Amino acid sequence: MITVVDTGPLLALAKVQALRLLKCLYGEVLTAPAVFTEAVTAGYACNAPDARILDLAFKEGLLRVKTPQIATLPRPFLLQRGEDESIRLAIEEQATWLLVDDLAARQAAEVNFAAAGCATRVKGTLGVVVSATQQALLDKAEAITLITSLKARPDVWLNAALCDQVIRLLEAC
Repeated sequence: MITVVDTGPLLALAKVQALRLLKCLYGEVLTAPAVFTEAVTAGYACNAPDARILDLAFKEGLLRVKTPQIATLPRPFLLQRGEDESIRLAIEEQATWLLVDDLAARQAAEVNFAAAGCATRVKGTLGVVVSATQQALLDKAEAITLITSLKARPDVWLNAALCDQVIRLLEAC
């Protein structure tokens, strides 16, 4: 199984020490070069602690950078460079999953996957946590704690109401 991950989920999971979930859930995890630049290079420039965590994950082979060869999306959208490259890479690799949090990027991905005849599915950071719970990599309490931590961080951009909704769903299970 190949999974492509965009900057948002990478940063969020690194900030709460949950990167291991990616390898456990998805096997081969690829990022586009722009994602590496956004998460690691720019992170080091800002002295962000998660840049070091991510750099180590790349060096250890948990994450791998791959440049998409597809020059443009089948259906162009106005996206950040990392999102654009991630969608192109997911199409090229016929990835099982694209992990991206930004709603506009998720919508662009789904349109482009359909246009390319690609079966890639989309989920975000919260979907990763739910999947980890379903696969017994996290118990319910750990998952709720992780989501609560993500929600509380000012440097993670997840919708608070969506976090609350996922917590309620987990509590109900």
